[in-house]
Order: sequence, then structure tokens, then C-alpha cells
Amino acid sequence: MNALEILSSPAICVATVVSCLLLCYRYVTSTFNYFSAQGIPGPKPIPIFGNMWQVWKANLPEYDIALVKKYGKVFGYFDGPIPNLWITDTDMIKAIFVKDFDHFVDRRNFEIQTKIVRKWVAMMKGQEWKDVRSSVTPAFTSGKIKRMSGLIKDCVSELCDRLTCFTETRGKIDAKLTFSTFTMDVIARCAFGLKIDNLGNKDDPFIKNAQFVFNPPTNKSPAVLLPFMYPKVFAMFGRFTEHLIVTKEMKFFFKLLENVLQERSQSKEIYHDFIQMADEAMSEFMKEVDGKKVPMWSREIIDEIIMGQSTLFMLAGFDTTATTLTNTCFLLAKHPKIQEKLYDSILAKRGEYDEVCHEMVQNIPYLEMVIQEVLRLCPPGVRVERQCTKDYSYDNGRIHIKKGHIVTVPAYALHHMEEYYPDPEKFDPERWTPENKAKRSPYTFMAFGTGPRNCIGMRFAMEEMKIAICTIVQKFRFFPVEETPEKLRFDDGFTTALQSIRMAVGIEFRPKTINSQ
Repeated sequence: MNALEILSSPAICVATVVSCLLLCYRYVTSTFNYFSAQGIPGPKPIPIFGNMWQVWKANLPEYDIALVKKYGKVFGYFDGPIPNLWITDTDMIKAIFVKDFDHFVDRRNFEIQTKIVRKWVAMMKGQEWKDVRSSVTPAFTSGKIKRMSGLIKDCVSELCDRLTCFTETRGKIDAKLTFSTFTMDVIARCAFGLKIDNLGNKDDPFIKNAQFVFNPPTNKSPAVLLPFMYPKVFAMFGRFTEHLIVTKEMKFFFKLLENVLQERSQSKEIYHDFIQMADEAMSEFMKEVDGKKVPMWSREIIDEIIMGQSTLFMLAGFDTTATTLTNTCFLLAKHPKIQEKLYDSILAKRGEYDEVCHEMVQNIPYLEMVIQEVLRLCPPGVRVERQCTKDYSYDNGRIHIKKGHIVTVPAYALHHMEEYYPDPEKFDPERWTPENKAKRSPYTFMAFGTGPRNCIGMRFAMEEMKIAICTIVQKFRFFPVEETPEKLRFDDGFTTALQSIRMAVGIEFRPKTINSQ
């Protein structure tokens, strides 16, 4: 019997198929005793999916809360075959995100090397991340944000014009749609250096492409889990991956930024947007070569990094901020006493300033308290993750985390734990008084992450929200209407950002006062 006859034998074919299936089964289940061997509880995984089967169509906030209630503050979970340690224990959060951060420098790795995308600070790893993060951070200092606040105020002014129109014609607004338009305006001006004269014009190229980028096809499909469960397999299909992320709509923004940078290279005009701030900060970032300080990067690399951060600014800052403003509007409408207290707090400071400005919004404690409580109830990021970069032991070796494994803080579930926030479903800004904050660990709040790799745009986002809320609350009052839901509702599906379902709230003018004119 020759080799061809052997290979064509039905028995041999069956044996080969069975052997391959057994090898695949062993591969996808080989880690499934990882947590149980350490005495760590958790849901039972299944082959191929681990614990992620059906999570693609679940309501993530409800799903995460149920897991934490059932398995406790520390438990094991499997993203396919990849061990993922979930934690809501504040001491462990502090250790992993701050104290022992050198073991958890990276975010989850998707191995994407597409130009510009590879320079997203969220995608970078190791020393490259440290260098870029250090160079871009000065663009978000209080002084730089103050310079950008003028652009934000212009956008808020146009927001107020739209709210005035809705108040006079409808008496209600679609909050998500209204604030999405506003945040799109902010991003166009601050991240792309553009002013869209007619933001409501759906035929505008910026709007048409942004609508696709901001509202991609639904994630309610098991396929969305592949890069989380099998990142190496995902990385093997590099060209396909590029088409999924770098769509023609995304390329539109890359080209747009390339043109903006080209025009500015030939101009001496000073701008007060993120592109200008990032360029200033990165151009000043130095390294030492042969005892001499020289620029860290060439002009070409600086431009690529700026384009990367501007597009990341767009992706990370648009929907998260729009959703938070929507949730704020809804919660103020449902809690009129809190809305009036906020109004009184704003009015009390308004007499000290000629207009709403950077200094004013930093000096209204109750405004900060309201926003913090909205972010607690509805953190934009449902989960916060880190990838272990070198083997790690915690609690005298009781818990081991290997290089390449994931650690997840379910932020939404953390923010709704009774132990940390009594009556967690209640909207109560008083939780954020200095006295009450002092009673809690700061690691019970993860709306912007924590530690060295927290959200780099946190200060900008807070500035944008404070100026918007401060301006509109002193001019308008929100209230429930028939279409207003009883409680906040969030869309189902596997997403990294909380998506509030569109909602309507009533709106009316406030009586004019001397200080609010």
C-alpha cells in the first residue's frame, strides 16, 4: 500500500480529522483550570467561547452587575481561552493600576500596525506609549485647555441657538441627537481645526463620513468577539482587519488632517485647537544623543502622531461626551430639586464673572458634584482593562497573573456596588462632597480609568461638559414629557462605550435675571 492509498483511506481520514479536533479542543480548553487551581471562583467556561458566548447580544451593565453579585470582588473569566481576572476590590485595583503599574503598562493588544492607527496612544505599548503619552500630555494642561475653551464656548453658543429654536417650536428635544451635534461641532473645531457653518446639513462631507464612523454597523454578532478571544488569529488577517477599522470614511479624516497639517506648515497663524497644542508639546519633546539634546521625532512622525491622536480624540470623545450630557439632561429633568440647586450655584458665581469661562466653571463645586454623580451612575466606559506585561503575584502569591493575561475592572458594576455607594441607583450629587469623598477609596470610581494610563483627555472632557452645562442650565429648564422614559436605558450589544437609548425631554426658557443676561 503506497502513501497515497494510506492517506485516502477512510479510516485514516477519520482518524486525522478526530486528531485535529482533539488538538483544537485541547488548545481552546487548555487554560480552563487556571483560576480554579488558584481557588478563584468564576463562571464555568465552554470550548471556543470561554465565558463570552451570548455576551455579544447581552445588556452589558446588567450582565456585569449579575456576575459581580454572584462571584464577588475577584473572580476568573475567560475571553475564549484567555484568562481574564475581574476585580472590584479597591486594594487590588490600586495595586494593579498604580502601585505595580510596571506589570500592567499595556491595554489589550490587537496587533494593529496600520499607519496612523498604530500611533493611537490607546494602541501603543511599552516605551513607545510612555514617550508619546509624555509628549502629548502637556497639550491637556489647564493652561492649554483654557486656550481651547474659547472654541468650546463658540460651540456652546451655537448649541444654545439650537435649544432656543427647539424651545420656541417644539418645547422638547431629542437629547442624544442634540448633544451629539454639539460634540461633533467641538471635535470638528478642536481636533480637526474646522468650522462647519451649517452643522445640520447632512450633505456636508464631514457630517456624512462622521455619521458612519460614529454609528458603525451593529455589534450584535458573535464575530465582534474574535479579536478579544483570539487576537493572534485576528492579527493574521491583517488586510481584512485594516478594512474593518480603516474604512473609506476613516480615511476621509486621515486625508482631512493631512491637508490641515500641510496648510499649517506654510502658515504662521496661531490656532487654539488640539492640533496646535499637540504640535507645540511634541516639538519641544527631546531625547539625548551623544550627550546632546535633539528632537525626539522627525516632522513626519510628529504629523503621524498628531493625526493619530486627533482621530482617537474623535472616536473616544464624541459619543462618550454626548452620552454623558444626554444622561445629565435626563437626570436633571427627573430631579427638579437638584436642577434648581445647580441653577442657584451657577447663578451665585455668575455675578463674579462677565461670562461663562474657564475660571468660572472650575469654581462651582456643585457643578463638579453633579457631573461626577452622572459619571458614577453611567460611566462612559463599561469596563476598564489592562494586559499583564510580565508575570505578577498578589497577596503573597495567593493570586498569579501571567504575562499576556487580562485584568478587567467592570466600571459600571463597581459604581453600582452597595458597599461603596449605598442606594446605588439613586441620583445623589451629595455623595461627592469633600466629606463624603473622604470616606471612600478613590478606586471606587473609574469613569476615566485610573493610574498612569487613565484617560488622557479627561480634563478636556470635563471642561467641555462644564461649560455646556453651566451655560444651558442658566438659560433653560428641563422637565419630563410623555416620551421621557422612567429610567435611563442602555442599548444591548458588546460595546466598550455605554450607549444610552435616545430620549426626549421637555425644555423651556428660564425667567431672565440680572446676572444671567
